[in-house]
Amino acid sequence: MTTGTIFVLDPTAPPRKLEHAMAPRKDDIRGQCVGFLWNGKPNGDTLFDRLEQLLRDKYEIKGVMHRRKDTASIPAPEHVIDELAQSTDAVIVGLAD
Repeated sequence: MTTGTIFVLDPTAPPRKLEHAMAPRKDDIRGQCVGFLWNGKPNGDTLFDRLEQLLRDKYEIKGVMHRRKDTASIPAPEHVIDELAQSTDAVIVGLAD
């Protein structure tokens, strides 16, 4: 019988602190332009297409802008964030699988 020491490593990272305050919530998106930022996971396009239709029907949003990240594991490029911020009134960020 062999005896020894086993070291167990915990690969999880400690939680990150939120360094920036969240944007204030809109009271109503009726008549607004809504942006969608998808992280590229499968079926996200289907999810956002359906959500867009629901928002058009219920809130009569005036327009949409769809943008996609290259991968879920990295932030969206700064120019994509800037474009959404300048061209829309609210942005929905999400994923699917």
